[in-house]
Amino acid sequence: MGDGAIGGDKGHTGAVTTAHPGVGTCTVCAQEGILGPTDLWTVETAEPPAHVRKLYDQAMVIDALATPNTFNVYYPPAGPRFTAEQLANARRSGITAVNLTVHGSNVAEKLNRIREVKDDIAENPDKLMLIERPSDLVRAKDQGLLGIIFGFQGLEFMQDDLTPIDRFADESVLIMQLTYNGESRIGSGCLATQAAAGLGEGGHEAVGHINRRRVIVDLAHSHPQTALDAAHASNTPIIVSHSACRAVYDHPRNQPDEVLRAVADGGGVFGIYMMPYLGQDPLYASQALFNRHLLHALNVCGEDHVGIGSDNSTTPVVFDDGYKRALKDMVSGRDEKGISAPLDGIGPFIVPGMNTPRRLEVVAWDLSKAGYADRVIEKVLGQNFQRVFAQVWAE
Repeated sequence: MGDGAIGGDKGHTGAVTTAHPGVGTCTVCAQEGILGPTDLWTVETAEPPAHVRKLYDQAMVIDALATPNTFNVYYPPAGPRFTAEQLANARRSGITAVNLTVHGSNVAEKLNRIREVKDDIAENPDKLMLIERPSDLVRAKDQGLLGIIFGFQGLEFMQDDLTPIDRFADESVLIMQLTYNGESRIGSGCLATQAAAGLGEGGHEAVGHINRRRVIVDLAHSHPQTALDAAHASNTPIIVSHSACRAVYDHPRNQPDEVLRAVADGGGVFGIYMMPYLGQDPLYASQALFNRHLLHALNVCGEDHVGIGSDNSTTPVVFDDGYKRALKDMVSGRDEKGISAPLDGIGPFIVPGMNTPRRLEVVAWDLSKAGYADRVIEKVLGQNFQRVFAQVWAE
């Protein structure tokens, strides 16, 4: 195990300059070229050493929240089908499988989205496959395909009637996140502020139902008390597909160490995302800051219980004027719904240096530079999630 010296603090104490209109950055960052208008969100990274490339290419790589399609900021506008460019980037990513969010505000819309993705998979059998059981992950890896795992980000759409859990389990929705940011009968999301926050009556019912159908309980976006309640209620390992560590940066989307320990103690996996909520270093989430969260999670949870859920598309963000307009519109819409989190809109939803299809290879390289054994790197890249999926899903 390494000593945590990944991408150490460069000392962001210089005078402020202007890299983007209305955005300041320190002179150290400007000199290093990491916050310039051209270089900040570059899609290319240096070539890793041969041993890292070989390790990554051979590893089971699972991104616990990602998609080939446009994600978070819908620019370019997301179509119902994956484009040729998106499919090419998915293949280039080297990722074995992603937890793909099934969007929709109700049962009918979500079923329609599932049909669209299944049609995409059927039309691209040389690039995609649907993950329906643990052995499918091995087949996807062996065949060089991107495995699609259907997942939900919140069950609020069925809070008054949980019977659709059965229908969606039959449709191979294998990961069900209990809450989004707000409050519902299911439980409290991460932005809930009431004193009695936690897993609701509907949430207890949902956890039991999800367990019976051998589906994964996901606690991303949960209030910490909701996560602790659900961890206690679940009789199978749980995951937090995409979050980070509140001990590193105090943000409602990040979880305290108590939750990290509860996930690990139950045999589950805590996934670290590549999102603005990692913090500001000094303005945006940086690669070094992502690594601080990752190492903290490894120290708290242990090497068997940490993974990656980037919360991004496998196609890089192009941070141009069109994206900036779409980002502003997206944040305005979230504000109107009361679901916008602090740091929404500060910049693109990605970390500088990781805006590449092979971003998980960047993670492997950083862990290797920090002295972590190949064994640990492979677990973080996907083996930990694979183990939990094999424990919970039916073969």
